[in-house]
Amino acid sequence: MQWLMMVPVVLVLATRSGGTQTATPFGVAVQALLERPMSTTDAPGPRERQAVAQLYRSSGFRPLWTTERELTPQAMSAMRELASSDLRGLPSSIYDVPSLRALAVAAPGSVEDAARFDIALSGAIARLLAHLHAGRVDPTMLRFDLPNAYDQVDLPALVASVARATDVAAAVSAAEPVYAGYHALARALSRYRRLAADSTLRAPARAPKTIRPGDGYADVAALARLLRALGDLTSDGHDTSEHVATDSAGAPVYDAALVDAVTRFQRRHGLDADGALGPATMVQLRVPLARRVRQIELTLERWRWLPDRPPSRYIVVNIPGFRLYAFEDDAAAERPTVTMNVIVGQAERRHNTPVFTATMTEVVFRPYWDVPPRIARVELIPIFRRRPQYFDAEGFEIVRRGTGDVPVATFPPTEINFGRVIAGELRLRQRPGPANALGAVKFVFPNRYQVYLHDTPTQNLFSRTQRDYSHGCIRIAEPPTLAEYVLRGQTPWNRVTISDAMTGDRTLRVPVARPPSVFVLYATAVVDAGDVVSFYADLYGHDAALARALGLGPIESHPAVSPAAVISR
Repeated sequence: MQWLMMVPVVLVLATRSGGTQTATPFGVAVQALLERPMSTTDAPGPRERQAVAQLYRSSGFRPLWTTERELTPQAMSAMRELASSDLRGLPSSIYDVPSLRALAVAAPGSVEDAARFDIALSGAIARLLAHLHAGRVDPTMLRFDLPNAYDQVDLPALVASVARATDVAAAVSAAEPVYAGYHALARALSRYRRLAADSTLRAPARAPKTIRPGDGYADVAALARLLRALGDLTSDGHDTSEHVATDSAGAPVYDAALVDAVTRFQRRHGLDADGALGPATMVQLRVPLARRVRQIELTLERWRWLPDRPPSRYIVVNIPGFRLYAFEDDAAAERPTVTMNVIVGQAERRHNTPVFTATMTEVVFRPYWDVPPRIARVELIPIFRRRPQYFDAEGFEIVRRGTGDVPVATFPPTEINFGRVIAGELRLRQRPGPANALGAVKFVFPNRYQVYLHDTPTQNLFSRTQRDYSHGCIRIAEPPTLAEYVLRGQTPWNRVTISDAMTGDRTLRVPVARPPSVFVLYATAVVDAGDVVSFYADLYGHDAALARALGLGPIESHPAVSPAAVISR
């Protein structure tokens, strides 16, 4: 708040008669403060400053937080909300609470001091509400194609509602996202902060080899204590004061209770749930809990970028979790009607699936695959040159550009025609069939990335934990189930007719009567309905980029967890 303390205030009395408004000394002081330029970086941002100015103008420059130089109960409560913003994943330091407290002490001294405090508290609350509602970072600066959440809020009205509220905490909370996952994650933040502050918790020692059930492991006690604190070990055994079984060398045994606990831990961290203490599992066990706190804070920030009220039907894809959720009439996203695994863009080759939102308009059964020019040029044509039989065996054909799905004249796979494809004169496509890269159905939601959801002939990949194998599109594990959700209520579509269309002999385009929105998002910390917290690898380096944007410093990567390189966009 130094910018307010540095501004000189000229007190001018402007009195008018004849029923017109009288400018009070307090009002004149506030006007002087608002007309001064900001001079330091700790001032509220332009949006918040504009909102505060609008708020005071609309109220006739009357005090919001003081009455005859005394602080209102709302002012005291508002300052407590600012001081406790860390509980919401927002550092209280950015609201300069110590300066506010100093201004509060000085406020009874003069009209000028009261005005300084009043406008400073309004600016700080405006900043907090703006952060809670829309986040601290504009997602477009990180190449996320999401709507501007600032456009969805009346910030002056929100500040005024807090200043008048009988329950200030509730009024502040009203600016937060409505989603159940956000509030569950905020609760998890408090828990993980306590764990990170517990100096008695330590990471288990590295093992020289993979520890399997029944093996001896010298640091069983530390492992058990950590897993119990995290909630993965629920049995009563493994208290360090009790006798535990040992192997022939005298080392404590890695027994069934610990195996079960490690298996739960592995599931929560996107690892193969085999119960063994291998290198990848050991890396995750040794991640500092402060880093888990960071993951939660970054995901809370991303929650704030989402719409205030989602549409009645919407689909969410979480990229690092390799998971899809579909909702129907569920504004809080509490009960998904459909969930399934997905495959996303490969990180190692920088085929990142983008973060964006769109509206699904069409389901295409038995689709052609129009091969993107780069894939044709860099990947497929070199294969055709080495293995000419691959072209026909996989159902490819060369056609004129812009001819859509209908049968058209084709061109032979000659070197000349490959050159015309590379030059953009012709295009490469793959006919519907068992080898088609899109499988038996694709779900179209127009976007500038040309990304869509689709079936795949390589269903075996869904059994893997790490599922970044595509060129950017999103492959789904259960296409009939998603088609049934998307076409729900449309005649004649049901499970049987969908199956018939997927196994038919012609391409069929079906407009969606009730188009669901599609949100392709990025969250490395997720809480499920049972309040179980899952953490995922920073697949594309977006956590690291967001941490830098927030001034939090880099986040360590763990290559043993993800074979893909961590890439910053």
